[in-house]
Amino acid sequence: MAKSSARQRVLITGINGLIGKVVRPHLEKQYDIYGLDVKPPYSEVVLEVDISDFDKLLETLSPLKPLDFILHLAGESDSQASWESVLMPNIIGTRNIFEVARRLSVRRVVFASSNHVTGAYEGFRPQLHLHLEPEPEVITATDPIRPDGEYGVSKTFGEAIARYYCARWGLEAVCLRIGTVNSQDSPEGDLRTMKTWLSYRDLNHLIDRGLKANVTFGIYYGVSQNKGAFWDISNARAELGYNPQDNASG
Repeated sequence: MAKSSARQRVLITGINGLIGKVVRPHLEKQYDIYGLDVKPPYSEVVLEVDISDFDKLLETLSPLKPLDFILHLAGESDSQASWESVLMPNIIGTRNIFEVARRLSVRRVVFASSNHVTGAYEGFRPQLHLHLEPEPEVITATDPIRPDGEYGVSKTFGEAIARYYCARWGLEAVCLRIGTVNSQDSPEGDLRTMKTWLSYRDLNHLIDRGLKANVTFGIYYGVSQNKGAFWDISNARAELGYNPQDNASG
């Protein structure tokens, strides 16, 4: 099943989801890509696996060794999801990904976390204040977590697992608190998206830097260079070399 190639190998979990579809063509230019999903289409290199099933996950990935990186996108992505919806894919599944990475000697996991880890700084739906001040208070990656729902809690767990596996087992981990990525690649629609939009071009750049940067562990916000953005990306600039090019205001 595994290809014979000098190129490094990246496994993308959730490869058939929105972000997976965006980043796969970009990464295929540089890496040998494998994928997991619970939704088709499948192929020789895109396999059907439920990440909450540890034994099946390990059995499936072992023949792909050596894997250099895992880009972990899989999971429930609805920010309003219930505990029951996030428990298996986002809690159990994320722990399984890190444990399989450890057992297979993967160098680094890039984890798609979420801005909803600190979403309650904006309040709770439907009464979001959206940081409407001309110069809104900026939220940094070192500010205390403040999840705005079960989904945000599950992503907070993922960041904790990433930190544990890095400290305990030496697995490099980059956690990306991804902003608003939509199927239209457009910031238009509401006031919040104009501040939180992450363009496809900047998303690809962010993932690229997450895979390549000389860091052992880090938590970073991923957002384009939008007017009124209220997440601090200074550490992403300094440590990852992230340099967003797009702006929701044009």
